[in-house]
Amino acid sequence: MSRNILLTMAAGLEWSQSTPVIDMTHWRTGDEMLQDMVAQQVETAAREFGFFYVDNHGIPADVAANAENAMREFFDLPPEVKHQIAADKSRALKTGRGYAGLHDEQLDVSHNGKPDLKEVLDLGLPLGDSTQTYLGPNPWPASMPQLQNATEPYLKAALSLGTELLSVVARSVGLPNNGFAGIFEEPLVVQRLMRYPAKNKINAAWSEGLGCGAHYDFGGLTLLRQIDAPGLQVQHPAGRSIDSSHVHIDRAIYSTTQGTFFSDLHNTHSVDWTPVDAHSKLLVVTFGEAMQRLTNGKVQATRHRVVHNGASARHSMAVFVDPNPYKKVAPLPELVGTGPKYSARIAGHKTVLLATAVAMKQGNLFNNGKYLGFGLV
Repeated sequence: MSRNILLTMAAGLEWSQSTPVIDMTHWRTGDEMLQDMVAQQVETAAREFGFFYVDNHGIPADVAANAENAMREFFDLPPEVKHQIAADKSRALKTGRGYAGLHDEQLDVSHNGKPDLKEVLDLGLPLGDSTQTYLGPNPWPASMPQLQNATEPYLKAALSLGTELLSVVARSVGLPNNGFAGIFEEPLVVQRLMRYPAKNKINAAWSEGLGCGAHYDFGGLTLLRQIDAPGLQVQHPAGRSIDSSHVHIDRAIYSTTQGTFFSDLHNTHSVDWTPVDAHSKLLVVTFGEAMQRLTNGKVQATRHRVVHNGASARHSMAVFVDPNPYKKVAPLPELVGTGPKYSARIAGHKTVLLATAVAMKQGNLFNNGKYLGFGLV
């Protein structure tokens, strides 16, 4: 490819200050200059926005459509059928395989938090080429045998994209493209299908609740498809964490928030919530707490929530690319500078120190039979 063509493509890397869009076409050229520019865009997006869109992501349209249609069909099944494959949340404190209904989860466990107004179905892949399932096998509904063949191709395609994006993020923080390869060898991959009910379908007693409360995701990268309506909202990060509960940075008010899964991650965010538009051809990528720990805070986890007040249901699909659950997550030596900000933690969901651990010890993890655990967007 000629240098003139590359320069023309590079000119197309400009983006709007309100819509950080990463075009994977440029990354896939393999050209060092273009890859550096894409990595710089991701660094800016992580620092200023806390998320970015991905264009030309490579997930075939028919694969996405098949998964979306199957998701709608599943959520339209009678409640008693969906509950036949209910997730056993006692097996793991997060994302046990299977179905959870309205109010079965609560992401925001603060004193202001309320149960989430969403239905979810959690699916996954074995670790690497093994048959080990870690969080349990996928409980496919007997009345819908086509669900597996419709959803797994999307999950595998999203994993392929996620692996590419890990290389982009690694380059964005000054690591070689394979800088995260060790910790993400045989990653834990979770696919979450979600439906948020129409506003007029919500019981009046639940009307003040959110689709899902404010939280961080656990792991590395989250790849989200907002299908038929927006709803995702993020709080923009504000750089280095500080000790005061409220500060002014360039005349804007920011607050400091602990991590959802790791209480030692103190992050500063705008107090304002920024809506993230839904685009049918774009995916939204956010960052998890494991990524923040690995990068020693160079990439801050994305604080986000879902608000849906639409006249029809909202659907979304998320794929989470998390570290190998048996490895330690610690700041990488190349990124510690004057010293690591965080101690090492085991990556696995079964051993992670959740914010709800205190509630569990006090016997309050379950409230009226509802698990006060964590879902995702």
